[in-house]
Amino acid sequence: MARVTTMIPVGRHRLAATIFGDGAPAVVIEPAFGGSAAAWRSIAERIAGETTVVTYDRAPYGPSSPARDSRSPAQIVADLEQVLGHLEITGPLVLVGHSIGGVYARAFATRHLSRVAGMVLVDSSHEGQWSVLPALYTPKRKLACALFVPQIIVSGRRQRGGADRRSMLREYRTFMRLTAADLPFGPGGLDGRPLAVLTRGPEGPGDPDRLWCAWHAFQQELAGLSDNSRHVISDSPRHFLNEADPDLIVVAVTDVVRCARTGVRLGEPAAVAESTGRGDFPDELRPGRRERAVALEPRDRSE
Repeated sequence: MARVTTMIPVGRHRLAATIFGDGAPAVVIEPAFGGSAAAWRSIAERIAGETTVVTYDRAPYGPSSPARDSRSPAQIVADLEQVLGHLEITGPLVLVGHSIGGVYARAFATRHLSRVAGMVLVDSSHEGQWSVLPALYTPKRKLACALFVPQIIVSGRRQRGGADRRSMLREYRTFMRLTAADLPFGPGGLDGRPLAVLTRGPEGPGDPDRLWCAWHAFQQELAGLSDNSRHVISDSPRHFLNEADPDLIVVAVTDVVRCARTGVRLGEPAAVAESTGRGDFPDELRPGRRERAVALEPRDRSE
């Protein structure tokens, strides 16, 4: 399994990117706010047994340079465009976005929908969440939010995922200014492409609290971006499902890859592969070569 890491000049930034594996569609991973590509390495290596996987560190995370802009979704998409061009990743993509990375994955799709073969949103942020969620915070959570910026300022570089403070604060403040009007898609905007939405579970065994229910409602709205979607609730209540429930992510991503190759819908049995063990793409997403299909059973916890 190939693994190649390179530093890529992107405008005023230098971004670290790694390619794992081989095949199409290529899976591109957008980590969370404060997250780094290193936190997704083990998942990338597992998925790379089936297809190409690209992980990269947005400015200012990991070994990438500090950010020289306000870190808007459009600016981050422009950086990713150049990263993929430098890596010569020109075929169809399956976008994987965790937390705020889900915002960036959807923003990328608005500019390059013809290249998007599928999408996996991992406990994704929602542009309209700030008008709803803060009113449901407990006093303890409100205090934690009030202290969030001071904590970034006093934190060590390792705690910040390698980021410099100013860049990280710019990204956070830009994110906080997003509203529902910034949603890039309406219902069905992904036009039937396979979409898996993975959501953390409630914290307790009893009835979920109002905050989790509101978060779940946002996740359900995101699942409505395609009529070919599955919304799966993790057993883990942790936001960082890449650490808490990596198996769920691997299954979801490989299932979306399989559907992109074969044209079957999410949740349906895998299409019968050719005698060579290779699947096929729908005509509109056909790359230069064909790769083998992946047959994975969906989880029973879908809604």
